[in-house]
Amino acid sequence: MLNIYHLKKRGEIMKTKTKIIVTVVAICLAVFGAYKFVDAYSDSYAENKAINYLCQKYDEDASAFEVLDYQQARHTIHETSNFIGDLVWIDFTFEIKYDEKTFFVKKYKGKYYDDYQLDDIERWCTDWLKNNISSDILGIKISSNDLISFMISNNKNNYCLIGEADVEKILYSSVHNEVCDSITEFYVMNNDNAPAEAKALIRENLCKKFSLERVCVDYTTNTNVQLNIYKPKSFNNHDYEWVRYYYIEYDYV
Repeated sequence: MLNIYHLKKRGEIMKTKTKIIVTVVAICLAVFGAYKFVDAYSDSYAENKAINYLCQKYDEDASAFEVLDYQQARHTIHETSNFIGDLVWIDFTFEIKYDEKTFFVKKYKGKYYDDYQLDDIERWCTDWLKNNISSDILGIKISSNDLISFMISNNKNNYCLIGEADVEKILYSSVHNEVCDSITEFYVMNNDNAPAEAKALIRENLCKKFSLERVCVDYTTNTNVQLNIYKPKSFNNHDYEWVRYYYIEYDYV
């Protein structure tokens, strides 16, 4: 009888321990799930993380940064050849003002990246292309996502600043973008008197330098390199991510 009593008692203790373990695991999973939901969808939480990232990167106080606007993280549908389209995830983008300058901070795969240096980088890239490919090159289409692609493909810490010495790697990661499927466009002065061989040589040099089978070259008489701030509005559950990029408007020559 005593052994049976002890066995029953031990069984009750084991059941109690099991219930406690199950309860603790359930609570942990619920807390983790709540955290993941907040991390994915809470704009205030993401804004605090973005500002904290900027404070550390630029060694500034939070008051130095002003949030002007933001794109909410969400699932959206992109039109494709499929009838329904593809369901894609668009993460947070914040439009920030700092030191009288506006720029984007984008969340990508859990980390934050900014394009504050985009203006300088566009100029460095253009100068490098003029000096190393052809003096007829006017510019390159380069965006916020190209900077993220550079940081990831070169294993750069997202808090580090980009220098002019990084230009060649930036150009390479731009044409082999790991973040988006956009096509890199090189803008070249359209010279009717230039022989066809000269134009072919520019393409050949670009392909050779950046390991490409083909390259997109736009010949233009327009020399006005512009900054475009792309912030499309939602329409019929279709959203496209916000991005800043430099380009030259095609003049149909």
